Amino acid sequence: MHNQLIPSCCARLSKKSVILLLLVATSCALATGCVSLAANMLYAIRGNDSPAEFDGMKESRIAVVCSTTGSGASEAINSLISSHISSDLTRSLAKASVVRQDEIDRFMEIEGWNNGDPLKIAKGVKADFLVEVAVDNLKLRDGATLFRGQSDIHVKVYDMKNGGRIAFEKEILEHSFPRNGGTPITETTEAKFRSAYLQLVSYKISSLFHPVDPTLDVALDATSTKF
Repeated sequence: MHNQLIPSCCARLSKKSVILLLLVATSCALATGCVSLAANMLYAIRGNDSPAEFDGMKESRIAVVCSTTGSGASEAINSLISSHISSDLTRSLAKASVVRQDEIDRFMEIEGWNNGDPLKIAKGVKADFLVEVAVDNLKLRDGATLFRGQSDIHVKVYDMKNGGRIAFEKEILEHSFPRNGGTPITETTEAKFRSAYLQLVSYKISSLFHPVDPTLDVALDATSTKF
């Protein structure tokens, strides 16, 4: 209901007012560890979006798998990032069908992720495209007193209708939040910061496949101390 009312209201706001509204929404989102709230606000008020870097999956069945390395890595984190990406793709690509994460997890548990290849997983869940994500060198702290999320992100998209060839590939090296400095550990909990950073990473990846407001990173970084 609220999201349906926002566009007409924002149409009457000045550009400065829209930016302020976005910053307030983002501050609230980070305070609760829920970056998807900020993303929803962007969908409502966005203007000149940047196009998707790869838009070939609009009407396809998509599977997402993720692996992580680093001090913040775990199997639970793998599934969480995959789920966040899948949720955003479901919302953003209305005509696409995104394979449920529990279906992928069951297949990977039976077959063994370490013993199989991504193409086997894609075939197993009957996906047209497989988005393979590697979040490497994941860590959440910068020294003993600051939270600062850091990782190297590698994304590959396999086109199963074209023999499993790589249709798209992207590296996002040294992804960090905040970009400069960090959030003092006295101002939030590790659980809240982890949740916020993982949602940011997930949104960064999913936004490769749909139009996105280019001001998002700037707005989020501007509120990085308001957890």
